[in-house]
Amino acid sequence: MKIVLKFIFILLFLNACSLDENNEGKIGDIASEISAKNMKGQSVKLSDNNAKLKILVFFQNGCYSCLKELPFLDEFVSQKKDKIAVYAINSVDKLEIVKVLSEQLNFKNVQVLKDDLQITQDRYSVFITPTTIIIKDGFIKDRILGDRAWEIIEQKLLSML
Repeated sequence: MKIVLKFIFILLFLNACSLDENNEGKIGDIASEISAKNMKGQSVKLSDNNAKLKILVFFQNGCYSCLKELPFLDEFVSQKKDKIAVYAINSVDKLEIVKVLSEQLNFKNVQVLKDDLQITQDRYSVFITPTTIIIKDGFIKDRILGDRAWEIIEQKLLSML
């Protein structure tokens, strides 16, 4: 069992190190354009929205932390629609699963998207879900990896408005 845990730790460490070599999706970088489609099959671009603050949440089916964060964001954005745009991007599941999730979640302010061939996931060097990327004025301002208390995410967002 210890050998398996050590092996997993080494893989995670090497994967995290590859983020630095990639030079994409790092805090301070210019935000890359996304390559994703909404549930109607239409392409969605970050440049389509004029909000100063754009939030990308990479999620997948079965990820409790992912599905816990998104409803809070949906409610938060309802009070600041003109300032914030939220994109929930799924790079893992098949389109049919993402459509069912989208219908079940029934978000009013979060756009649920299916990543095109993991292009967006690769552009932002995502290796864990949830990964939340906060973009302000076209630059990546923060990356939140894994499960975080909503209060922490909310404070970060409020400080950037």
